[in-house]
Amino acid sequence: MRQGLSVWIKRCILAVAVFAMGSVAGAMLDGFYRARASATTPSIKDGEAYLQVLDGDLHLTDKQASDVRLILNQTRDQYSSLCAEVKPRYNALRDDSRQKIRMLLTSDQQDKFDAMVTQENCNCPDPKLR
Repeated sequence: MRQGLSVWIKRCILAVAVFAMGSVAGAMLDGFYRARASATTPSIKDGEAYLQVLDGDLHLTDKQASDVRLILNQTRDQYSSLCAEVKPRYNALRDDSRQKIRMLLTSDQQDKFDAMVTQENCNCPDPKLR
């Protein structure tokens, strides 16, 4: 009887140890995959970080790096200009759609919808688009 209890306790300890080791291994793998996912290559919109990647991979000359930096700066300025042109049209379309939806709702629903829209505006990642 005593020996049966001892074997049962050892089995429980072994099961807990295997579970704990599996949990640790899973957490480590999750951390590894998350780290790899966040280490993505910068895009052209990231400017200087993108230039550093290009320079590291392509071993740009000083002249090439200078010219690429100029191109990236010009592109950033063009993106800003394009956003300034499109933003009013985007906002008008969004506001028109919201107004059409609002007209379909009851007054209680409109109050909730207005709160949702306000929250949505607060969560907008680009404050220029609000």
